[in-house]
Amino acid sequence: MRTIIFNIAVLISTASCFAGNIKGTVADATDKSPLANATVRVLQQRDSAYVTGGMTDAQGLFTINVKNGSYIIETSYLGYHTTTKNVTAGRHTVSTDTIAMRPNSIVLDEAEVVGVKTDVKVMQDTVEYNAGSFKTQPNAVVEDLLKRLPGVEVDSEGKITAQGKEVSKILVDGKEFFSDDAKVASKNIPVDIVDKLQVIDRKSDLARLTGVDDGEEETVINLTVKKGMKQGWFGNVTAGYGTDDRHAGNFMVNRFVNDNQFSILGNINNTNDPAFTSPGMGRFSRFGGSNGINSTQSIGLNFNVGNEEIFRVGGDVMYSHSNQKTDTKFNKQYLFTDSTSYEDSESSSRDRNHSVNGHFRMKWEADSSNTIDFRPNFTISFNDSGKTDFSTLRAGDKNQTLVNRSDNRAEGNGTSYDLSGELVYNHKFKRRIGRSFSTQVSYKYSNTQEDETSYAINEFFLVPDKNETRDLSTDNRQWTSRIGARLTWTEPLGDIKKARFLTFAYRMNYYFNNADKLVYDMSGNFDTEKAVDMLARNGIVTNPVAAMAIAGESGVLDEDLSNRFRNDQFTQEFRVGFQQNREKYRLNGGFAVTPTMMRSEDLINSDRNIPTNWVWNYAPFMRFRYAFSKMESLALDYRGSSQSPSLKQLQPVADETDPLRIIVGNPDLVPSFRHRISLRYNNFNQESQRSIMAMVSTNITTNSIISKTLFDKETGGQTTTYDNVNGVWSANAMMMYTSPLRNKNWRIANNLFANFSRTVGFNNNIINRSSNVMISETPSVAFRTDAADFELRPYYNLQITRNSNQTGSNRNVHSYGATFNGTYYFPFGLVLNTDLTYGNTSGYSQGYDSEQWLWNASISYQFLKSKQATIGLRAYDLLHQKQNISRSVTANYIQDSEYNTVTRYFMLTFSYRFTAFGKGTTENDTNYDGFGPRRNRPPHRSGNRPQCHHINNDLNQTASPF
Repeated sequence: MRTIIFNIAVLISTASCFAGNIKGTVADATDKSPLANATVRVLQQRDSAYVTGGMTDAQGLFTINVKNGSYIIETSYLGYHTTTKNVTAGRHTVSTDTIAMRPNSIVLDEAEVVGVKTDVKVMQDTVEYNAGSFKTQPNAVVEDLLKRLPGVEVDSEGKITAQGKEVSKILVDGKEFFSDDAKVASKNIPVDIVDKLQVIDRKSDLARLTGVDDGEEETVINLTVKKGMKQGWFGNVTAGYGTDDRHAGNFMVNRFVNDNQFSILGNINNTNDPAFTSPGMGRFSRFGGSNGINSTQSIGLNFNVGNEEIFRVGGDVMYSHSNQKTDTKFNKQYLFTDSTSYEDSESSSRDRNHSVNGHFRMKWEADSSNTIDFRPNFTISFNDSGKTDFSTLRAGDKNQTLVNRSDNRAEGNGTSYDLSGELVYNHKFKRRIGRSFSTQVSYKYSNTQEDETSYAINEFFLVPDKNETRDLSTDNRQWTSRIGARLTWTEPLGDIKKARFLTFAYRMNYYFNNADKLVYDMSGNFDTEKAVDMLARNGIVTNPVAAMAIAGESGVLDEDLSNRFRNDQFTQEFRVGFQQNREKYRLNGGFAVTPTMMRSEDLINSDRNIPTNWVWNYAPFMRFRYAFSKMESLALDYRGSSQSPSLKQLQPVADETDPLRIIVGNPDLVPSFRHRISLRYNNFNQESQRSIMAMVSTNITTNSIISKTLFDKETGGQTTTYDNVNGVWSANAMMMYTSPLRNKNWRIANNLFANFSRTVGFNNNIINRSSNVMISETPSVAFRTDAADFELRPYYNLQITRNSNQTGSNRNVHSYGATFNGTYYFPFGLVLNTDLTYGNTSGYSQGYDSEQWLWNASISYQFLKSKQATIGLRAYDLLHQKQNISRSVTANYIQDSEYNTVTRYFMLTFSYRFTAFGKGTTENDTNYDGFGPRRNRPPHRSGNRPQCHHINNDLNQTASPF
């Protein structure tokens, strides 16, 4: 009762605060004509934070309801400079003087123009956020800022979505920062150094070089660094130790010298946290989500140096070590046409890996017409693994007759490395604007060597004479070379102002693949004559006595299980495209023809040879974008693509490496063709900060290449081949919505996803069509202030599976629950955080349904100047209920799986952040955001308005309203 009365009182008091109105008129300063649909924004005077807004009517009038207080009225209109005016609202209506807007200067009638922060700006393909307008804690990182930005979402795994599009990477001042992982930047770079955060729909590398949009794009985030932060050091170090020997730690050190950047990161943990993505230890992170228990150590270096306009070199080098142990239990139900069978399996695996990889970038702009871009890469890895697996198969009859039992053990180790590079030259013709020529040359070489020993016992209870024991030693080696080239010519059609282009492109790739798999029988149970014959044919030894001695020591090559393939593949592509760019729309379409040559030779068994085979594939494409405004667009995409069968799918000889799962290729396969159609709508309202993304798509495949499985009821073994079928298709629909409420501290969001898929399979030559429906609904509500950050996210998932045969295997799986995340910052440095998740699933196989509560919590204390240091205690899975269960569905089986994972632990943590900048940098400088006046300085007058910051042209050379 007290709670109800309190809430009513709060609502009444809140409503009473909206006691005043601000009225005004917006007009052209030259002819005094009213400006209809001008944007009017109300900002707080103390920090320029956005409060509310509106638009003028046909007479240029506006009326806005506000609380009592001091505000800045900001008015903007296309083709006019933005104007600002200070007002004080009371209990009565406040009328401003006519706001006169000029095309070339800002004039306010008896009003003082001040530099203010603009929280969100829209510029062509870019949405720019002013970092200073979104309050975060002193030790916050970029991920904390992203969670507060309108139109941006960050999920529990750290994946970033902006305006409904997944962010592929994060740049720092336009330069790549650890190119492979956006979370490296989001979880490590402090907000203190960020001036602007730009969400950019960036064109492809080729489009940015030629200046002509090719329809390919990605969404990236660019962080612009404050001027006062470009000359010095900054970084952080964290460490933690807990129960069950759990430990975690990382560090990051950055050195910025003007436009040159140097960064080094390190990470160590055994809490299933991926390398390089540990957040500061003062905040809780939802570790333990992956399969198995993984221990990782890693260190990486990133650098960018040189002159941006002439020559620049950058890159990153990373070393990582992981040690993972995974225990798996699964139940698989096979969907036969006249019966069912059930397989239960338990396995345990370990995997140790060391790897070093590097990505480098060199760009030389010789002049305004000629650009050279070179990107070399390398990877080196070492692996040591082992696995044990025990499985049983039972018939689906009343007695659940035991059919087979298999016990497998394997150990192996290997090394691999690859080298690759790409060189691109682009020339823009001066005499014919819009004409360009580019050439691309690429190369890749990879080499993998693996040694494996395996021991297997297979028992067949219905046909015991087929019982077998295998003791094998396998040497694998694969080395591959690829060389490729691409030529592109872009030609403008007619007047360049009409922005119409033709594009002609030729691309070729030649692959040479060598794959040796030599399997030796170590059991001693081999045929003497066969062993001698094999050793003699390979020129090893001809004496029978010597042959038997060699075979007993090193084993006998099993030619049925071994192969030495020499594969060649030559792929070409001839492409022609048309592009039309207009202020409101963009059209890009064309057609590609791709002839492909394949051939394969097995030096051990010529029956596996595949003669030279030419396949002609084709791929039409069309992309249409229409912009209703800068932040509202509709996109229609169609792409057709052919997919040739692999060499393994074509080889007609049985692969009996696993006697329970034999694979036989089909040389009569033809390429499949897939139609992909999608319609996407995006809307981001800058004033209300509301974001909507809706999309529908479908994939239809003709001549789909599917597996065709024959089951042996006596042995339980499977023989799989491949065939072409029609009737495989899927459809998706999704909608994402996010919006702040009238009180901007509150934000609501909703993610709705639906999928229907139809797959086709064969069981004992009888076709089975499987339909799968998935529906997912995830609403959320968040409350964020300077001191609090709370979010509630309930969810409901439904999965419906139907089969044309074996309808008794149909399933309805329901999953529902909710997650609450909460953080509260006390004024004296204490921080409380909790993460509570409830989940319930039903409809799985017996023993796999689950209900669990996952509760994580942490308490920390921030101290020292600017709260650089944090000490804390965190707890993961307090209730000790963490489970890891999943389901997969195909036309041939339904599988429920359960994996081990990290469960309850407690950890004591410490973190420290530091900054050290050069002389002349003051606290005021580092807090200055580039828009408003610095502290203790008079505000800017109209004649001294700060200049807008321009986006680095390298990010997006092609102007577009999308």
